[in-house]
Amino acid sequence: MGATTVAAATITLLVMTRAPLDDVLFDVISAFATCGLSTGFTASASEPAQYVLAATMFLGRIGTVTLAAALAASTRRQLFRRPEERPIVG
Repeated sequence: MGATTVAAATITLLVMTRAPLDDVLFDVISAFATCGLSTGFTASASEPAQYVLAATMFLGRIGTVTLAAALAASTRRQLFRRPEERPIVG
């Protein structure tokens, strides 16, 4: 899931900006890892390209495992009921 996010953001930015692949890929991986490194590509990028990088940072901050767990954890209807008992203490 993380590799798909990085690949999609990289392809989107390559189409939007026509920048070199190594600069775009470095900045996208840096944004997904939220480590703060940059080649200077983000300063010269257009506003929509910066939004793509911001979304990549957000997805990297949430984390792919957390996102997958949140999507998988839906409320399921229980077909059974656990027994309840009041134990006698004392």
